[in-house]
Amino acid sequence: MIAAVTLAETRALLRDGRLWGLGLALMLLFVVMLATASQQRQRAEQERHQVELAARAQWDHQGEKHPHRAAHFGLYAFKPRSALASLDPGIDAHAGQALWLEPHKRNLALFAPAVDAAPSLGLGDPVPAFILLALVPLLVVLLGHGSVTRERETDTLRMLHACGMPGRPLLVGKWLGLSAGLAIVLAPALAMGAWLIVDRHNVLQAALLLAALVTYLGIWAALTVLVSARCQTSRGALLVLIALWVGAVFVVPRLGAAIVERIDPLPTGEAFWSAIHRDIEQGLPGDSDARQRLKAFDARLLTEHGVTRPEDLPVGANARRRLFRDAYATRIHALHFSRLWNTQLRQQALLRGLTAVSPFPAMQGVSAALAGTDLAHRRDFEDAAERYRQRFTTLMDEWDAQATRGVVSYETRYAGDAQWQAMPPLRYAAPGVRFALNAAGPDFGVLALWLAAALGGLLLSARKLTP
Repeated sequence: MIAAVTLAETRALLRDGRLWGLGLALMLLFVVMLATASQQRQRAEQERHQVELAARAQWDHQGEKHPHRAAHFGLYAFKPRSALASLDPGIDAHAGQALWLEPHKRNLALFAPAVDAAPSLGLGDPVPAFILLALVPLLVVLLGHGSVTRERETDTLRMLHACGMPGRPLLVGKWLGLSAGLAIVLAPALAMGAWLIVDRHNVLQAALLLAALVTYLGIWAALTVLVSARCQTSRGALLVLIALWVGAVFVVPRLGAAIVERIDPLPTGEAFWSAIHRDIEQGLPGDSDARQRLKAFDARLLTEHGVTRPEDLPVGANARRRLFRDAYATRIHALHFSRLWNTQLRQQALLRGLTAVSPFPAMQGVSAALAGTDLAHRRDFEDAAERYRQRFTTLMDEWDAQATRGVVSYETRYAGDAQWQAMPPLRYAAPGVRFALNAAGPDFGVLALWLAAALGGLLLSARKLTP
């Protein structure tokens, strides 16, 4: 019985001009946007690679200079973007793509793509994922709002009821038929999208993303049939569903973000850097200030080597001082950046809780995590770049400490290209699918709950379905 209803509903949808007109228009828009985004990503990755090579060549061929001056020349670390980032750039569209690595301090990322992007008029980011996650559900609403009310308005539901048709196979068949009709239209576009952005490195992530998308659209199909079953007219069902769509896609995410920012705001840039500078200069609770710490270190260093003046040390005095100061500065930066990341994680958790009343934010979280463009992947990259920064500045100062004696002027040039070229480049590998699943675990949970609730509501309505 369910199969018969499903087949009948699918055939009715395939004869509906709205499915082909609106559906194909949306899918054409999706493919064009995805192809454009994929080309832009490929160009950006080529430019990133060229800039990396140029920056490394400049580093390798600085010529003779003081090693600490060379270290201040700095290196850049660029976050690579996976092919799936063409579908959903996530927070990468608003966060910097490059980190400048220099001695003494950890920097924030630079060069956010959104700075140069066209405005979106507040309708959401103009990215391919927006088509799938926001506009396709609207198509589901437009196609399915009359799935049950149409039967009620034409008295077909009364005849089915008189013939003993149970409500459960009717509503489940309507849901499956709506889903099947939608799948027929989406399949070619999704296949084209897979051809554009799926490769051997992300095939598992792409498969999981497809499964999540099927679940997400299944939720919308179930909600659409559920509302249609509870309303008396198609017009009333459409109004209710449009209101639900607007609330789920636009109101809930923005309202949740505003509440989160009010409850647990991020520090301003000025306050963040001022706190780091204060703790370095004044010291953490229980520590002395920077001058006293350096004075005590100098005394220990002289005692260790049995001399009375820094000029008589058998190692580079300034290099050893830099190692000491930078170790403390690294500790301070790690403390404050950890607090910053923890604040963002708290915000993310709070936002998930506040927006769980809509499946849209959860699907956004899954999409960004599997594309490698969420907060967890951003932190993994920046932490890896910071570890490399600490390594390269420490290696430079350790070499300097061994290569010099006593106090050497910063104007003295005694290191050359051999030293710069000996520094290994940063080789960052993005984490795998297990990392993405862990990051998006709560979002998968929200989607599962929504699917269970939507299907449960559908089955409950089937018991109360009346002509």
